[in-house]
Amino acid sequence: MSRLSLLNWAGHVLLGLGLFGPCMTVTPRMEPVQGLAKWLGLVGEPKTYSIVSGVRALLDGGNVGIGLVLLFFSVLFPIAKLVALRICIADARLGRGHALAARYGKYSMVDVFVVALLVVTSKSYPGGTTVDIEWGIFAFAAAALLSMLVGAGDLGSVPPSQRHKSFDAKRLRW
Repeated sequence: MSRLSLLNWAGHVLLGLGLFGPCMTVTPRMEPVQGLAKWLGLVGEPKTYSIVSGVRALLDGGNVGIGLVLLFFSVLFPIAKLVALRICIADARLGRGHALAARYGKYSMVDVFVVALLVVTSKSYPGGTTVDIEWGIFAFAAAALLSMLVGAGDLGSVPPSQRHKSFDAKRLRW
């Protein structure tokens, strides 16, 4: 098994962990009256979201536009990219697919960006509400970075006559 193949499989595992593992925990607070607010039911319990549960919460909550964007770029696109790279590794003659996956792979990091925005904006929540990053977002980010690394890798020693015309091994070596 080649180094690219191993990295790709590691990306599959990390992506699964990142999609379903806890990514952030929102802890609502209402300082300085936290005790009273909790007693009155104004402050909920902390909620932990994975990427998949976060997308589902957005869709269920009526935020269909942002939910679909995140579903596409955070769930479907990274899965499709890793599968496309797996196929390209298995058959290095598919240089065009490899080049496309390498070019558009950066868009699978959109979820990391969204969580970063949530953490930054949580600093302005009233009453001390916090958003804590969990291990799932790191697994997701590692999967996205690994897929970029695999996408930039050389597919091997396929003779130029058998490669797709858009495949440029010099540009893709790492």
